[in-house]
This record gives sequence, C-alpha cells and structure tokens, in this order.
Amino acid sequence: MTSNPLTPAESTDLRQIVYNKIRDAIIMGIIKPGEKLSETELAQTLAVSRTPIREAIRQLAQTGIVKLVPRKGAFVTLPTEKDVNDLYEVRIALETIAVKRICKKGPKEELLRFREYFASVDHSTDPNAFLLQDTAFHSFLRNSCDNRFLNQFLMETYDLIQLYRHYSIKGVDLKESSMEHVRLIDAILEKDEERAIRLLQNHLEGARDALLAFLKDASPAGEPD
Repeated sequence: MTSNPLTPAESTDLRQIVYNKIRDAIIMGIIKPGEKLSETELAQTLAVSRTPIREAIRQLAQTGIVKLVPRKGAFVTLPTEKDVNDLYEVRIALETIAVKRICKKGPKEELLRFREYFASVDHSTDPNAFLLQDTAFHSFLRNSCDNRFLNQFLMETYDLIQLYRHYSIKGVDLKESSMEHVRLIDAILEKDEERAIRLLQNHLEGARDALLAFLKDASPAGEPD
C-alpha cells in the first residue's frame, strides 16, 4: 500500500471522510488488530475535533471492525478462529450468488483485464500489489452482480476479513492463488456456472484456511476483554 489515509481531513461531509480515513487505515494495517484507538491522537493527525472521531469510532463499532470495551476504550477487532469460519461461511454463500449472476452476463473486458494481471503473477510479485488486485477482483464480482443488498453485506464481510489479510498473505503461494483466479475467470467467460462456483468455493476455502493457519501461529497483543 502506497498512500496513508491518516492525513488531515478536508471535506464538507467531515463525519463521513473521517470514518473513511480511519476505516481505510485499519483495513490497510496502518492501525493494527488489537491496537487501541486514541481519540486525541486521531484528532491531531486528521486535524479535526474529537467529535467526528468519536462518531466514526461508534460507526466502526457497528460494523464489527472496532470493539468498544467499557472503561477501557475502543480497539481494532481481533478476529477469532470462529469469527473467520463464520465470516467465510457467509462470504462463500454470498459470493457464490454473485458469480452465478455474473456467469449470465459478465463484463468481458474487465474480466480479461484481471485475467491478464493474474496470468502474469510469479514468485517475485509484490504481495501488497497482489493483494490490491485480489481485493479489486473480488470487489468487481460483488459490484457486478447488480444486487445492492448483496453488495452491502459482502462489503461488510470483506472489511472484517481484510483485518488480517495483510499478514496472512505472506504464507500464500501467489502464483498458485493467481492461477485459481485465472481458472475462475475462464469458467465465467465460458458461462460455465457449475465449474465457476466450484472453483470459487475451493479458492475461498483455501483463503480461509490460510487465514486460520496464520491466526493459529500468530500471537499478537490482544485487546482487553
């Protein structure tokens, strides 16, 4: 990731821009899982008062990205193994619906662009660049399904999963993961719904297992109970 969202906020819709900046910093791993959110520090960094910071933290807590601990403060959520299993159960079910719809009339040019990128990935590829394209591809699947409710639910699920993706990606074979994307795109282009669904589900189950393996081995400082 090249840009840091934690820069002074300038917008007429200050509350939303502050929310987006803090959310992006969490998703990008700039504010790490388990870390406490300081209203004072964030207000100074973003050059705003503490009021929009407090409102943004409350909004983030509603999405599950932030956990509010009575008398201790707000902390970036540390997902448990059960959280990951539950999140991927929802993600697989919803993204399967998206792929079914895209197989019927997927935007060919966009799919070919993603295919070209994933076919070019090798073991020297920057993991952060890969992660950006992986996120963009799955966001494309979500946005292309033309169902705003499914889009909204999947976006919230993605945000929670992304909390640890920057760390777990280190253990993933990028070339193999990219070829999984290529095979999925080919199935969608051929409108082979059954094969596309099978490839998608296998791909997401592998991503889930990689994240679970990371959580099992990692021992970050957690937020208070």
